[in-house]
Amino acid sequence: MIKRLSNSKTYQLTGAFFLILIPYLLFAEGETLVLDQRKAEDIAVENSPELRMLGGQQMIKALLVRENWRAYFPTASVSWFRNANVVENDSESRSQRLALTLDQVVYDGGRRYLALQAALNDLNLSKFDFLLGINNLKFKVRSAYYNLLSNKAQLEIQKRSIDRQKEQLRFAKREKQLGDSTELQVLQIENRLNEIILQSKRTETAYQSGIEEFKIQLRLPSTAKILLSADILNGITFSYKEIPIEQLIGLAMQSRVEFERNKAAEMQALSEFEIAKSFYIPTVSVGGYYAGSGDRFEPRQREYGFNFKLSMPIGPNTLQDTSNFISRGDDTNRSLTSTTSMNIMDNMQYKRKIAQTGISAEQARITRKQQDDIVRIEVIKALQNYRQSWESMIIADENAKLFEKRLKIKEKEVSLGDAKRVDLAETEIFYLQAINTMITSRVQYLTTVSQLEMAVGASLDSLELIKIKK
Repeated sequence: MIKRLSNSKTYQLTGAFFLILIPYLLFAEGETLVLDQRKAEDIAVENSPELRMLGGQQMIKALLVRENWRAYFPTASVSWFRNANVVENDSESRSQRLALTLDQVVYDGGRRYLALQAALNDLNLSKFDFLLGINNLKFKVRSAYYNLLSNKAQLEIQKRSIDRQKEQLRFAKREKQLGDSTELQVLQIENRLNEIILQSKRTETAYQSGIEEFKIQLRLPSTAKILLSADILNGITFSYKEIPIEQLIGLAMQSRVEFERNKAAEMQALSEFEIAKSFYIPTVSVGGYYAGSGDRFEPRQREYGFNFKLSMPIGPNTLQDTSNFISRGDDTNRSLTSTTSMNIMDNMQYKRKIAQTGISAEQARITRKQQDDIVRIEVIKALQNYRQSWESMIIADENAKLFEKRLKIKEKEVSLGDAKRVDLAETEIFYLQAINTMITSRVQYLTTVSQLEMAVGASLDSLELIKIKK
C-alpha cells in the first residue's frame, strides 16, 4: 500500500528548521563513516544550508504575519517635552509637557485584510517550499548514492576479471615457453588484460571523484572517510507491482503538495493585485491625546484633543486632510483647526504596481489550472519509465547470467584444450559489458521507483519495491 504524504505535516515544519541548526556529528581524525541510503539522506537534511535558509524564511514570514495583525490595533506614543529659556537681565522660564497620543485606522478599503491574507499565504508557501526542498534533496542524495554503488560494483567485478586475466596470461606465457602457444596469442591476451585495467582505472577515478562530490553534497568535512554499506549486486532485493494508472493519478491529485502550494500562490498574487487596484480608496483614521503641561514635573494643566485624518491618492498625487479639536484649561479654552495638503507626483509607481501584480496574478492562475495536466503527465511518464526499467533490468540480469555461464563453459573448454585462451579473453570482455549493463539497469530501476513515488506525492520508499539487506 502506498503511504500518502500528508499535507498536515507541512504545518508541523514551522519549527523543524531549528533541528537542522545542530551539526549532525563531529568527526574524529581518521574515523570512517559507514553510510546506508537512509543515513546519507538524514545527514544531508541535517547539514543543508538551503533547508536552514528555508526554515529561517518561515520564521521571518511568521513575524510578518504578526506585523500585519498589528495594523488592526491602534498606535500609541508617549512624549515628554522639556524647555528652559534664559534671557539676560530677565527671569528664567521653564516649561514641560507630558502627552499620550493614540491613533486608529477605521477604514482603508480592506487593504489591511488583503495584506494579512497575503502574509498568511506567503507563510503557507514557505511551508510547502520547505517540504518540497526536503523531498528534492533526498532524491538528489539517493541518486548520487546509487551512482556510487554502481561504480563500487563495477570496481569489484573488474577486479575479479583482472585477477582471472592475469592468471590466463601467466598460463599463456608458460604455454608459449613449451611451444603450445604463439607470441601473437600472448599479446592478444595481454591486450585484453590492459583493456580491463584501463576500464578499472576509469571506474576508480569516477568513484573517488563521486565520493568527494558526495561529501560536498552531504556537507561533510573533507577529512571524513566514507564507506558505502549497500551492495547493488547482492545486497538489494528488487520487486515489481503492477499499479493501475488511474489509482496513481488519483493519489497524486490528493497528495501532491504543488496543488496546495499553487492555490496559496494564486491567493497571494490576487491579494497583492487587489491591494494595488485599491490605491484610490481613502484611508480614514481617528485619534486623540491627553496631556499635562506646566513649569515643573508633574505638569498640572490638563488638555485633551481629538483628530480626524484622511489620506487619499488622486492619480499620482496624494491628498491629505487633518482636523483637530483641542480643549485646555478645564474646557475654558477650545480650538478647532483643519489642514488640507496635496503632495504632487509622489505616487508615480501606482500604475506599475497594478500592471506588475496583475501579470503575477494571471500567471499564478494559469499555473494552478495547468497543474492537473502537469501532474497527470508526470505520473504517466514516471509509470512508463518504471515499467520499462523493470523490463530492461530483467533482460539485463538474464543476459549477465548467460554470459557468466558462457564464461564458465569457456574456462572449462580452455582447461580441456578445446578452446584457446584468446577466446576466453574475448568472452571475459563481453561478460564485463553484460555486467556493466546489468548494474546500470539496476540503478535505473532504483531511480525510476523513486521518481514514481515523487510523481504521485507519496513518501519515498512507500511503494516497498526495494529492500536493502543490512
